[in-house]
Amino acid sequence: MARSKHQSQLPVYVEKWTKEQVNQWLMQHVKVYSKYAARLLEEDVSGDCLVCFRKQDLLDVDVKSGPAVKILAELRHGTQATEIQQPESSDKTEPKSYEVMEKEPKQTQLLPGKASEEEEIQQPKPQNVEAKKKETAANLCGIFQTKVEQHNPSSKEQLNKIVKNILVPVPADQLKQQCPPTKGGKKEANQGDKLKALLTCGGNSLDNYDRFVVVVNKSSPEQVQYLQFLSKLKLFSVLDLDPNSAASGGLCHSYRESRVANLHTATQFQGQTESVIKSLNLYKQTSWVFCNGRQDLDSDSNKELDYKNWLRKCLRDIEQLVSFICNPEVLLRGRCLIIFLLLSPVDIDKDPMFDIYRCFIMNTVEENIITICESHSTYLKWRELILEKCDFDIEHLSINELTLSEINGTIMGLGPLNQTSGRLLPSSGSSAVVLKQKDEDLLTALDVLCLNQCENIYDENSSEFHEFRIKVEEQFYRGGKVKWWNFYFGDKDKEKPFIKRDKYENVRKMIRSQGRDSNNICVLLNLFHDPGCGGTTLAMHVMWDLRREFRCTVLKDNNLPKTEVAIQVLKLMKLESDKPSPVLLLVDDSKETENPNDLVNNIRIAAMEDSLNINVDDTPNCKVIILNCVRSHSPKEQYKQHNHLQNQYITASLTPEEQREFEKKLKELKETHEKPENFYSFMIMKSNFDDKYINDLAHNTLEKFDRSTKEAKLFAFLALLNTYVAESEIALSLCEDFFGMKMIRLEEESVLDRMKPYSNLLIIDTVEEWGGYKGIRILHHTIASACLDELERSFSLKVSDICMEMLQYDLFFSDRVVKHKLMLSIQRMLIERQRKKDGDDREPFSPLIEKIHSQQGRQTVQEIFVTASTRFETSASIPQALARYLYINERDFPEALKWAEKAKNIKENPYTFDTIGQVHKSNLKSNIDREKQEKSHNPEDLNKNMKIATNAMKAFQRAQELADIAEEPQGDDDDDNDNSEDYPRKSYNIYGHVNMLEMAFLVFEILRRLPFFEERNPMKKMYLQSFLRGTLNITSVHKEDNEINNRYVEVIKEHEQFLVKLKTEAKENFELLDRYFAYTKGNSEFDTVNHRKVSDLFKKYVDLFCTTPEDLKKEQENKSHLSSKIDIEERKLFLEKNQADTFSGILQHLDKPAEEMERITECYAFLQQTIVHPKQNIQVKINYILSSIVLYHLKPKSKHVKSTRYISELLNDILQRVGLWHSVPDPYYLALLLFWPSPTEQNTEIGKYVTAIRKSSQKHLSKFFHRRSTIAYLYLGKEQGLRRLVSKSKLDRSFLPKISRDALAQLWWNGDIFKEEAIISCLLRVSGTIEQGEVYANYGTLKIPVRPARLSGIRSGFSTEKVSFFLGFAINGPLAYDIKYEN
Repeated sequence: MARSKHQSQLPVYVEKWTKEQVNQWLMQHVKVYSKYAARLLEEDVSGDCLVCFRKQDLLDVDVKSGPAVKILAELRHGTQATEIQQPESSDKTEPKSYEVMEKEPKQTQLLPGKASEEEEIQQPKPQNVEAKKKETAANLCGIFQTKVEQHNPSSKEQLNKIVKNILVPVPADQLKQQCPPTKGGKKEANQGDKLKALLTCGGNSLDNYDRFVVVVNKSSPEQVQYLQFLSKLKLFSVLDLDPNSAASGGLCHSYRESRVANLHTATQFQGQTESVIKSLNLYKQTSWVFCNGRQDLDSDSNKELDYKNWLRKCLRDIEQLVSFICNPEVLLRGRCLIIFLLLSPVDIDKDPMFDIYRCFIMNTVEENIITICESHSTYLKWRELILEKCDFDIEHLSINELTLSEINGTIMGLGPLNQTSGRLLPSSGSSAVVLKQKDEDLLTALDVLCLNQCENIYDENSSEFHEFRIKVEEQFYRGGKVKWWNFYFGDKDKEKPFIKRDKYENVRKMIRSQGRDSNNICVLLNLFHDPGCGGTTLAMHVMWDLRREFRCTVLKDNNLPKTEVAIQVLKLMKLESDKPSPVLLLVDDSKETENPNDLVNNIRIAAMEDSLNINVDDTPNCKVIILNCVRSHSPKEQYKQHNHLQNQYITASLTPEEQREFEKKLKELKETHEKPENFYSFMIMKSNFDDKYINDLAHNTLEKFDRSTKEAKLFAFLALLNTYVAESEIALSLCEDFFGMKMIRLEEESVLDRMKPYSNLLIIDTVEEWGGYKGIRILHHTIASACLDELERSFSLKVSDICMEMLQYDLFFSDRVVKHKLMLSIQRMLIERQRKKDGDDREPFSPLIEKIHSQQGRQTVQEIFVTASTRFETSASIPQALARYLYINERDFPEALKWAEKAKNIKENPYTFDTIGQVHKSNLKSNIDREKQEKSHNPEDLNKNMKIATNAMKAFQRAQELADIAEEPQGDDDDDNDNSEDYPRKSYNIYGHVNMLEMAFLVFEILRRLPFFEERNPMKKMYLQSFLRGTLNITSVHKEDNEINNRYVEVIKEHEQFLVKLKTEAKENFELLDRYFAYTKGNSEFDTVNHRKVSDLFKKYVDLFCTTPEDLKKEQENKSHLSSKIDIEERKLFLEKNQADTFSGILQHLDKPAEEMERITECYAFLQQTIVHPKQNIQVKINYILSSIVLYHLKPKSKHVKSTRYISELLNDILQRVGLWHSVPDPYYLALLLFWPSPTEQNTEIGKYVTAIRKSSQKHLSKFFHRRSTIAYLYLGKEQGLRRLVSKSKLDRSFLPKISRDALAQLWWNGDIFKEEAIISCLLRVSGTIEQGEVYANYGTLKIPVRPARLSGIRSGFSTEKVSFFLGFAINGPLAYDIKYEN
């Protein structure tokens, strides 16, 4: 190749070129247009960058296709060893040429951007002429031998002819073809080191790559024994062309003996990326993809295909599979290595193995693919194929001179090293068991902490271990997440222990006491903490020290289905042991306590359904303690609202003792680390979260902030996100895209380098979701917040400016997985509302929106929401939040309604319809308040208000219907962000009914202000009552005859159908809500608030509808024929007024005054004699019987109490009339109370009544029981007759006021109440059995089915056992409490 003058002035190795020398080469040698050379100069492309370029990279920097091909061709020619030979010379000085010698392997392509440790950057040495001649002769001999073998001569004459033909001048191009550019028959002395370098990027650990993909063809059993190294690699997938691989002796079968692999086909990788990842369990477990059939499956679709059929039937699916794997949203570029493992020959290009290779190079750069091959001849064929068909030499990316045994041993010796003793778990009797890798693979949701965590992994006397320790400690004290290593270092060095926080002992004692004393199989403990105050670190520290007492584990992902987590937790409990071991599960930084409560329930259910014995009475070891770290902005207040036995808190404030510990630790760090004063997270805590220190740090770092630079923009984005959203890293790959750095493979540090001078406040963490990726964030929450304040103070950069600019970047919004978390963080920043400090209510808006509103008002807030709605087109949350803002803050109801409707059009669910209803309700309230200020009456206002009320009622009704018909979700993976922030997730339940009640009373309020319905006038009030009851037409209402009243009448007539139903619907809603609150246990503060709200509304209802005017009584005296009807109506009004007109209402009088109950019983005694309507009469008699029972418990000597025999006969009569299919469970509940067997008296019909009450309650009340437990108001005692029924209120009186109501409620909730002597002495323990998982109460030969009050109270395994229990009566049947096994 001709050499020009300028070439002799360039360094030998292209990597050594500066960006100016690259520019010179492009202009003078390649002769491209100057604009292309200038473009690469502008992008800082030096030689070490240039050698990594592929065609697409050049196209990405605006170089046209033609020049791009020319540049790559010249670059390849400049580095092709066989074409470039140095002139003969004995000069030992460095040759003045950029050409590379054949004897020096290409430094550029062993690893992109890196030289191997063995192949140091050296200059090529000149060759002498004799050596050159010998090499040429050897090559000719090789050609001669090949030609002779090809002709296979059978005679001397033929041999001579062949020789004659051979010994003619061989053209240079033929010589090149016949002598492949390789070290041919020579063996590399450093192939083992080369293998290490290829797999580790020149290091000693396989951790450099996030994942490996292996493509393998047919193997033999002899080869499989040397392929254990696959189990050490972090495999994403294996593409297997061996149809026998899953059979005994095959590679897949062998791998699955020690690791978990899910067996897939290529077609399963088609569809939306996220759903494929989720459904195939990618990242969590290896995906083993059979690319040409499976012989172990007997179906035609799994037969092995010949090449022609494979090409036709399989290639397209394989292409899509490879495209999926190489998609940056699945495996980040440069973080995955593809290994072609050739275990059998590939002789021609018509081979699936070669087609798969071609698929990969169409989707990724060749340097991401390496080849491992034991057979040198197979390798030569493979290399030749790729060189010929793909124009690429794989020599520098291949291992072909090691045996499989050597390959296996080399890879198994790479770090991270396996623990020689295996990972150990604590087991019964202070023993330990080995946690097998395959078992750990199955625990995809859990990060297990072992007994011997961190032990025997490093030579702890080595410099490598020392450097590792320094790095881990520095990462943590700067602000990184704590690792188990941090506690291990503290244990190893007793002189420098890990700091124990003041609350350490409190948390540890809380865990131990619950593990020892609680009867529940699963207990939830909460640790409330300020962001960044060390709450998670404290929890992990306690867990580290309890790892010998519990099997400890951390939940990796809070979004996983709770059913799946529960199953894995129980699996961990029972691993490798006949007896279960207690589990301590850390749920980190949960926003609420609700989700962990779901997990508690799922663990209890899973324990019951599990096929192995878990017996809560047998041993305290059958226990799961969930330690839930709850990030809170008011941890102490939240702690006060919960039971102190199961909750703790930690705040951003150090005790004096803690401050001394931090001072001491700083001195220790100074001995081992450079500038520990720059470990800012540590220093913030050491300063006791001093505001001045944090503000000074922000001020000094941002002193030269230039908002026009990309670095400043990215830092501002991080400050905004990290202030308002927990766990809100931006993916490192996104940062590289943001800076345009993706054209070259860079290490993470380069992003931090680019971020100077702000990088001292930044840290890179690993984010566990979606297989794990690197994310960048600000060191500490308080630093991020201080930086935002500094940007506003010194540079007038408001949070709204940063937010709006962030929303403008297309880069941050797409369906890519890594971007998906950023999108969710941005969305949370806009809509997530914090709890108020004084309860479970939330603030109206997210903290960010509150701040923007206070600074700039509506216009800016609305602009941000509108822009965000274009970014989150498929999410209803943004338009919902904007609608809330507009109707709450701005009172702009038309605009709010527009956005609420938009949310509903995106997703119809209870929450979007509820938002529409809330807009209308607020509008109506606003109109009422305005009209109260106005003295004049306007009928058009009434018309407008009735339309608003009608629309609101329709919206709330639809919301309730959707809540009622919604099926139980299959998992926990539905879109949390599309639920209303007004209600707990998946808990709309009864809020539609509450809102409908509120709407009804707003309408009543409007009507009461009309001239002819004014409530101050008793007669006009009676008109209103009669009109709303539907007994008086609006035209019959007495009123002044004027234009206004006539127009009012017209408006009311127009809406009459809506208005006359309101009273009936309100009564129905009251009854329904009464049953809800009476029969089920409240789960949250939301229930308490709504119960209070409904009670207040009922008082208004009583005031409006349950009064008997004096003139009505006068009419009763004057008109005797109306007397009976008025008596009935008067008693009905009394019962309604006292919430005793329903079965559930009467039950709730067990803790009310006896005098009131006497009057109620008297009313029912009268009504059951006078009401003749059959259906009404039956319910009245049912209520009469219950009122008699309740009155007996309040005042046994009352004259209104009837004998047990009388009410039993009355009930028998009712039961004969209603049969076993009554519309409500009430009569069957009474049957349980009155006819429950005793040792001396049995009722053989009782089993039928149990079945009937279960069926009836399931049919009519099941929607109330969703995620809720039922309440037993009466329990079975030791006395006879009605005295054997013991009310819950009586049991409560045994404890009050000695303990608080909250403490008493906690005793009932966790079942510990049944340990108390006051309960044991009062209640009767019933004997029974458990058969096939069902509990029965036994009376002689009579077996009555009962339900366990707590699912965790019975063993799994369907063992038939004798048991005893206390019995309670709930509206859905008898309940067994405190189940004890006789054995």
